[in-house]
Amino acid sequence: MAYHLGIVSGKGGVGKTSITASIACLLAEDGLPIIAVDTDVDAPNLAILFQAKNNQVEEFKVQTTEKASLIPDKCVHCKLCIDDAFCHFDALKWDEENLIPIIDSIACEGCGACKLFCPEGAFEVEPVNSGTINHLKSIYEFDVITGETILGAQTSGKLVTELRKYADGVAKEESKEIMIIDGPPGIGCPVIAMLSGLNYVIVITEPTTAALHDADRVISVINNFEIPFGIIINKADMYLEGNKQIKEYLNENNIELLGEIPLDSKWPYAIANGIPIIKAHPNGISAQNLKEISKKIKVKIKENSK
Repeated sequence: MAYHLGIVSGKGGVGKTSITASIACLLAEDGLPIIAVDTDVDAPNLAILFQAKNNQVEEFKVQTTEKASLIPDKCVHCKLCIDDAFCHFDALKWDEENLIPIIDSIACEGCGACKLFCPEGAFEVEPVNSGTINHLKSIYEFDVITGETILGAQTSGKLVTELRKYADGVAKEESKEIMIIDGPPGIGCPVIAMLSGLNYVIVITEPTTAALHDADRVISVINNFEIPFGIIINKADMYLEGNKQIKEYLNENNIELLGEIPLDSKWPYAIANGIPIIKAHPNGISAQNLKEISKKIKVKIKENSK
């Protein structure tokens, strides 16, 4: 089974995906058989940094959401579904012209109340397309698996689970021993689905009060899974007092600091061009620090394989 390395952050905008891309490239450069997975299915961007969007191996839709639908032949136009407020999510409206209920598919939660309460059985609840899974090839010659939620699907956690299953199958089929997983921000269902079964987690934060607060929240989730983890401080010299606060927090909680990446004006240009910083500026300060972090990660992977 592949070694599963997850990279998360308590909040968006701290550089999680950019750092994930560089770590993946560094491990691949060292000859490690990796596969990269983007589980931020509400805003998948990892494939952009690998310039993989135009090199597709496979794409398919998944049905992890259920929605209600009307069976017109069974509707007797009684309007009971509206008058008795069958739907607590306000997904049912009345069509005065055709005298039938209309279902707002985005507002519908697929709870099945309309099906249960309609005396004529004029409603059905069925699985619908809720997202896509894409298998791509990066220009750096490793596989990239991404997923993307369809508007209104509302079950991105389930999509992450399906995405992980598919990625595990690809890793097994192609003998990829290391899976690097870019996680979604926050602490919701997608993060929980992504964390399941990981061997190690990297938490990305930056020296701000909000970033530390949200990192602490995601760390509490990681601890519930009893997964070993470490911290990377990005933009580490952006606010020295904030950096000090993070290190005090790490010391108080006996958390490993994997490394620090300084505020680097080269990053925005690399991101704008869709290139990991390790490839755009391989001799820069950020690249050097990331190489040191990568060495620590390789040690953890090696220790796990013993």
